[in-house]
Amino acid sequence: MKTMTTRVVALAGALTISLGAAACSKSETPTTGATGSAGGATSATSTTTAAADAPTASEVLEKAKTNALAATSGAFNGTVEDNGKKTTIDFKGTSDGKTADITIEMAGDGKARVISVPEGIYIQGDETFWKKQNAPAKVLAAKDKFIKAPASAASMTESLSLKAFLEKAFGAVTPTQVAPTLGEETVNGVDCWVITDTKGKAEGALYVSKDKSEVVRFTGSTGSPGQLDFSQWNADLGIKAPDASEVITLP
Repeated sequence: MKTMTTRVVALAGALTISLGAAACSKSETPTTGATGSAGGATSATSTTTAAADAPTASEVLEKAKTNALAATSGAFNGTVEDNGKKTTIDFKGTSDGKTADITIEMAGDGKARVISVPEGIYIQGDETFWKKQNAPAKVLAAKDKFIKAPASAASMTESLSLKAFLEKAFGAVTPTQVAPTLGEETVNGVDCWVITDTKGKAEGALYVSKDKSEVVRFTGSTGSPGQLDFSQWNADLGIKAPDASEVITLP
């Protein structure tokens, strides 16, 4: 199940970079609002033995997939590695992608934040990120200011959607790839069923809450290590556009 996490991050990274390049070429008048935020989660884990009457791994996987793809909103955060390159991502957004707040930091490529709201798409990047996009001097001098992407970037909102991320993640997992026996663990205070790769937990695992069949965590493999923790399913995420004072306009 090693591609479960890396596919998600690859999609986010590619989109953030493409939006950054678009923002460097054109911008529009900033929109007023309050800045959204992205947060992480802590973890406390304990391991037990799966009960004899536990559901099958396939049943838990199918319920988790159905619930995740039907969710109206959600959040996830964590760090993964692909070919030795570490990427940290903090995502929250709606299923349709019209509202999202994504922060991604790629080793060697810098850090960027993308906020998507009905008023538009806003990108904030550090110096390394903007230099990679060949940003103009005005952007480099703006430090932590946001750039509003051109109207043409609005068509990319579907790619920012929670559903797009989840489809990529679950597309990497099939019932034949998971071990038939379930484990049990407590993650971030949530009692979970643990679905593992047929080669064992070290090669990837999916943690699903027992009470709601919601995804709680994905973990990667020894060759592609990482962890993504999920939360705020179907919650009001409170994402808003940056304040006008935090946005600069390009000529």
